[in-house]
Amino acid sequence: MKKIIRLLGLTMVLMLVFTMVLPLNLYAASTVTVDWGTNYQTIDGFGVSEAFHQSNNIALLGDTKKKEIYDLLFSTTKGAGFSIFRSILGDGGTWGNATDGPNKTMQPSETTWDWKESNDDQISMIREIQSGYGINKILYTVWSPPAWMKSNGSTSRGYLKTDKYQAYATYLAEHIKNYKSKFGIDITHIGISNEPNLETDYSSCTWTAAQFKTFMKDYLVPTFDKEGITAKVIMGEPMSCTESFAIDCLNDATALTRTDIVGCHNYGSSYTTFPTTKAKGKGIWQTEISDMNGNDTTITDGLKWSKQIFDFMTITQGNAWNYWWGACYKTYNGEGLIQMDMNSKTYKVAKRLYTVGQYSRFIRPGWQRFAATSNPVSNVYVTAYKDPATGKFAIVAMNDGYTNQSITYTLKGFTPDSVTPYTTSSTQDLAEGTKITVSGGSFTANLAANSITTFVGGSDVNPGIYGDVNGDKVVDAIDFALYKQYLIKQISTFPSPDGMKLADVNGDNSVDAIDFALIKKYLLGSITKLPV
Repeated sequence: MKKIIRLLGLTMVLMLVFTMVLPLNLYAASTVTVDWGTNYQTIDGFGVSEAFHQSNNIALLGDTKKKEIYDLLFSTTKGAGFSIFRSILGDGGTWGNATDGPNKTMQPSETTWDWKESNDDQISMIREIQSGYGINKILYTVWSPPAWMKSNGSTSRGYLKTDKYQAYATYLAEHIKNYKSKFGIDITHIGISNEPNLETDYSSCTWTAAQFKTFMKDYLVPTFDKEGITAKVIMGEPMSCTESFAIDCLNDATALTRTDIVGCHNYGSSYTTFPTTKAKGKGIWQTEISDMNGNDTTITDGLKWSKQIFDFMTITQGNAWNYWWGACYKTYNGEGLIQMDMNSKTYKVAKRLYTVGQYSRFIRPGWQRFAATSNPVSNVYVTAYKDPATGKFAIVAMNDGYTNQSITYTLKGFTPDSVTPYTTSSTQDLAEGTKITVSGGSFTANLAANSITTFVGGSDVNPGIYGDVNGDKVVDAIDFALYKQYLIKQISTFPSPDGMKLADVNGDNSVDAIDFALIKKYLLGSITKLPV
């Protein structure tokens, strides 16, 4: 009897050990449903800043390292693929130094303008990343107006004097106009205040929601309208994730017309909803976040930032997410994704660049978030994004737990042939993996512990042939007859599921007599190619 008990005890122990060491991916996979037809916000992009002379610091490392850093930040094949660049509008402050300080102001006094390119060391970098990487979203934010506009005569602390509201509106308009005409730089976005709820010894200026409304309604809107300014205005950018500083503008009919985007930071707060911003149909940008305390460059820290993006996309449902410095001189905290040692002229890359890059490289401006099971199993977080125009997509799956997870992705409403995984882990940096075949509308992949993977697909999906409105892969007399029937209202749509899109052969978002005439010319041979 004792022998039997001992055998039973040994069996139970062996079963327990076997269960503990059994690889998790041998169990049934958790399931994520990815639904092409359920859509959320449009993505404007992901960005970084090189304000306070960091653009110049990058250049001081020499041309070779400068190119390497630019690639790491902006390349969609070698780096994170950031698409937004945030700059500081120079205020002429006297604090700081050449390594970390403000730029000169283009308006040193109310009656003097000084449009020197040397006043702004960001201009050279902007030109290089525009020509080399196609960066076309340029945001300039004001940390402080020039001292002569301020209550305390300083760019540090204080507030904008009410009798200078018009001068400040003109100041913003003139920068947008002159940067274009004199420097060839199109300021596409202008932020009128950085952290209005913070007074600092560096450039800063306090505002209230009521002051914002008065300035916008009575000064900025009339001035921008008169000058024909089309740059989008970013309102607020407070320290925390809140729409509170923009509320008065959002609820005022005049101020609302130029409150294009509600900006926020996320220092010491959690992501939350922006119900009024959403109700008014305005954009939401997080324009700054970083770690000013420790300097953890490992995957643990990296996953913290990818979870931040997940929360911003799913809770706030924002349109753009920006880290603070892309590269910076500080090596003792997490303000930079890349840390430059200005003495040795070397740099170090933190894992957070690559984990953020799991989003920013693949999710391009104009893409749209669509539905995916967000938290299929503990510690796994999933979001999905697509390009409605091409059918390309990216599914981002993060596992910040300590066990592997096998996940099956069920694709609803789209059928790619395969997906390609790109992974960042403790040993990988945006590493391309082997293509995974999609079979029966789904695929299964292992998600390693403490890693993040982006599954990219859609390039193998045939977008269709323009003019082929019946779906038989050829443009012929049958399609011509269907066009005619559509135009005389004998039919209200085309047989092909993509027929309405493919019928618009001149790309003007309308199916009309012009498209009919182009198809006729194409079939008669008088043109050999359709416009789209």
